[in-house]
Amino acid sequence: MSDPPKASQNEYWSVDSQPAKLSGRVPLWKAPAVLVTFTVLGALSLVVLQNDALLGSFFTANDWVFAPVPGQHFIAIRHFLLAFFVSFGLFANGSAIVRLKFIADLVGSFLAICLAIDLLSIFLWQAFDVPISLRNLQIATGLIGFAVFSARLYTWGEMPAPVHMAVTPAHPLRSFGRFGVLVVLAGVLSWWVNKLDLQSVSWLRGRALLGGLGPGVFLFLPSLFFMMYLLAVWDRRKEKETKDFAPDVTIVIPAHNEEYIIAATLQAIDKAAERYSGQVTVYVVNNNSIDGTFAVANTTFDHFAYAKGRVINEPRPGKAHALNTGFAAVTTDLVIRIDADTQIDPDSLRFALRHFTDPHLGCLGGVPNTRGRSLFERARLAEVLINHGYYAIANTAIDGQVAIPGMFAVYHSDLVRQLGGFAFGLNGEDSDMSMRIGELGYRIQVDPQVRYESEVPASYAHMREQRMRWFRSAFHITARCREATEFRNPSLRGWLVLPIMLLNTAVRTMGIPLVIFGLIELLEPFDTGPRPLWTAVAAVILGAPTLVALGAVLINKTPRAILYLPEYTVFRMMRAYFTLESMLSIKLSGRQQKSPIQLPELEQITLPLAPEPDTLEARGPASV
Repeated sequence: MSDPPKASQNEYWSVDSQPAKLSGRVPLWKAPAVLVTFTVLGALSLVVLQNDALLGSFFTANDWVFAPVPGQHFIAIRHFLLAFFVSFGLFANGSAIVRLKFIADLVGSFLAICLAIDLLSIFLWQAFDVPISLRNLQIATGLIGFAVFSARLYTWGEMPAPVHMAVTPAHPLRSFGRFGVLVVLAGVLSWWVNKLDLQSVSWLRGRALLGGLGPGVFLFLPSLFFMMYLLAVWDRRKEKETKDFAPDVTIVIPAHNEEYIIAATLQAIDKAAERYSGQVTVYVVNNNSIDGTFAVANTTFDHFAYAKGRVINEPRPGKAHALNTGFAAVTTDLVIRIDADTQIDPDSLRFALRHFTDPHLGCLGGVPNTRGRSLFERARLAEVLINHGYYAIANTAIDGQVAIPGMFAVYHSDLVRQLGGFAFGLNGEDSDMSMRIGELGYRIQVDPQVRYESEVPASYAHMREQRMRWFRSAFHITARCREATEFRNPSLRGWLVLPIMLLNTAVRTMGIPLVIFGLIELLEPFDTGPRPLWTAVAAVILGAPTLVALGAVLINKTPRAILYLPEYTVFRMMRAYFTLESMLSIKLSGRQQKSPIQLPELEQITLPLAPEPDTLEARGPASV
């Protein structure tokens, strides 16, 4: 594949960057203001808490712990969370009164839960002689604090209206059963290793890779996901494929101001069509472009040798509008959506479509690739190998994968029609579609052999816009698919995966403040209590994610990405900063969630009518 042209010179901003009803722009000063406020508030209030005699008599643990419990801890996690709640709320996106109410709700909810937990720990200690150590108490309340933040932001924030959806996963008992068994096995393994005095573990802990955590705590999640990954690979080997299965397929490409790269994207498709025996039809949906996208696409189609294509004009701005217009013209059973800045590998079509001999497969994705030509590209390679080449595949073992990114996604066209097309006015229309297809009872799969190169932002501004949009999508998809989270619907995605997505977003939002607070406790000269280990502070930046990244790189047989792990570590902190900005963009209102959108019966839903003939330009070796 030849080198793609230079990166776009536009501002990368579109109607999809920031859904107007759900979010607002975040000035560049706002996140630094949150961090400065947090640093001052956290440090000063910590000095008062740890040095005031009256407060010290009530809170003997040097944290807001309401009961004397045995043991000690190395970070005042409750104090950290309360300081962050106030600092974040002061600069959140809402009126002054709404922000104050939001802060009161966050602080009040968290303190009430902490009080209940402390009283329960006293009861267990006094009634049954089962003391809960302070460290374990703090770990539990820390996780609860992250959950409280994500839950209250979800409730107070403006969210998409939920859609009335069918929640009929194919094998809920198998999914929950597999997950339960793997959790037990991971717990037993972690407990067993914890009983061993391994010098290798001590060495890792001393170098901040375990962050001072016991090996049992450290091993649980990595071992759980590794077993899930192995199970997914086992499932994959049991699949029955017909390698020469090559049905006709349509590719839909939404394009907004993509003159600079659309030719490379189309040329890559034509090369892939050369190795694919089925007919490949391409629709470029020119979505309100003001550059030469239309002309460049048509010129490229004129030189097609193996595929054939058309340009469709869709004047309404928005990727969902472009996708729905393109899908309306599709007549094949299978359809692929590809982003306009994505170049697929020559074998991607034949590798992807042969899976669809299985009628229960509803959606399939691949693994992105980069060439490592810049800092962002090198860090992005490590990121995609972890998220797409490891975690996404592991999730398929329990039918828990939610998102198949729109960079490259294969669907049954009738399923997209049944679900009413792609949703407009939210972030994550691709995840919404794959999530709902999975909840209909179809498999969602990722094939690491299906590779493609998608443009990595070359500038800070572009990366910021992209990540703020991506990180909001976890909240938007959870709200949109709210019915999957209800108790009456036995959905592992709804009950477990979506809440974990929100929890993970909360953890990432507080990543940089947690490092700052660790340094405050480590260096603060008036601290009278135990100080955190420097390894525990460093592990927020390094720690377990570094070891998981190394494993994912090796599993995906991409050794050159090992050299990029230091840059990926820096990128993770930048990603945490963008997550903080993304959460600050969510509009607060405190209004109740809207009632589900009532759609017609699924089989009656159709996409908009195909465009009029004069908006279609046939190109390629033969007319479509």
